[in-house]
Amino acid sequence: MADNVDEANKIVEQHLTSVLAKTKPNLPPLTGRCFYCESPTVERFCDADCRDDYEREQRKILMRKRG
Repeated sequence: MADNVDEANKIVEQHLTSVLAKTKPNLPPLTGRCFYCESPTVERFCDADCRDDYEREQRKILMRKRG
């Protein structure tokens, strides 16, 4: 017989799985170029710095839209 902690963990895991399934990543599609500096790459970003800068820029844009 499962105890209360096991049951709670099962419920939380089901909820998390459901939320993650509904969440769509907010990343642009692959184009062969870095989305920040436009250098050729097979990924969305050529390195972590470009990814971080792109995300920072997107947050600023979102904040401006929200007012």
